[in-house]
Amino acid sequence: MEMDLGVDVTMDGNLGIIRLTGELDAYTSSRFKEVMINTLEKGCTNLVVSLADVEYIDSSGLGALVGGLKRVSERSGKLVLVGARPQVRKVFEITGLEKVFPIYRNESEAVESLKRDESQ
Repeated sequence: MEMDLGVDVTMDGNLGIIRLTGELDAYTSSRFKEVMINTLEKGCTNLVVSLADVEYIDSSGLGALVGGLKRVSERSGKLVLVGARPQVRKVFEITGLEKVFPIYRNESEAVESLKRDESQ
């Protein structure tokens, strides 16, 4: 049974917020990757990806995030994550990716951090 991935994008200047719902896996990661690329191409150099409503992530989902991080870095931007549920956060801890991606409790913390970094 394939679970769909819900995607909602909000853009504010050079900041893109991508809210995901469902499962980020082999079936859905290519759609997520397209959304990230489109958001970057529309001028967003910083991305906040909300995992608050993601129930499951696999290596394809992690690969899409790492690919997004590479693209964002090429534009001198940042990619941060928000609100990973315990089962999703555990995947980041097991793979060591919690050291690569800043994970914030909520969107406002993530946005504040990016704005603070920009003003320095």
